[in-house]
Amino acid sequence: MGNQENSKFSCARLFASLAGCLTGLIIFISALYMGLRAAGAYLIVADELVPVRAIVVLSGGTEPRMREALKLYEEGYGAIIILTETGGKLGETDQLYSFDMRIQLMNHGVPSGNILITDMQVGSTIDEARAVREILTTQHYPSAIIVTDPYHTRRTRMVFREAFSDSPIDIYIRPAGSSWYNSRTWFLSTKGWQFTILEYVKLIGYLLGLNA
Repeated sequence: MGNQENSKFSCARLFASLAGCLTGLIIFISALYMGLRAAGAYLIVADELVPVRAIVVLSGGTEPRMREALKLYEEGYGAIIILTETGGKLGETDQLYSFDMRIQLMNHGVPSGNILITDMQVGSTIDEARAVREILTTQHYPSAIIVTDPYHTRRTRMVFREAFSDSPIDIYIRPAGSSWYNSRTWFLSTKGWQFTILEYVKLIGYLLGLNA
């Protein structure tokens, strides 16, 4: 009888221990998920959509950004689409990416005269902010929506707000809605980890005064 009671007691202790471990594991996984989700969400910002004069497509991650710019154009949020010139070329050809993007926009119904490309060649987000300020100022455009990938929006807002801090031009940041990046799922892929870590490195670099 005593052995049976001891056996039951041991089983109860084992089950209690397993239940405690399982509860702890669930709490850990939940905390980890919330932390990773928060890390992705922090990078994403979106300003209120208002009609502007120009829609700016930042270089990199071209397809989703282009789709978002076209969507905004078709919905009447801007009459002009501005592309930033990187000097990059298509494969081994001499054709510039910006020229190809221009053709794509025209094929989707945007008139050639409504597409502008920055004169200044850019190699960073800071360069893009300077180039965009230059063209908006030259064209006397009072406002613009800046389209980029979700993970790039917070740093873009910081960079552009600094670049336009003494300018009357209004700048609004818009994440590309069809981008692959999602704060709830970025950590499920190697690509998500690569882009998120790199973006945090660039964000910290910018805050430390390094080129971004």
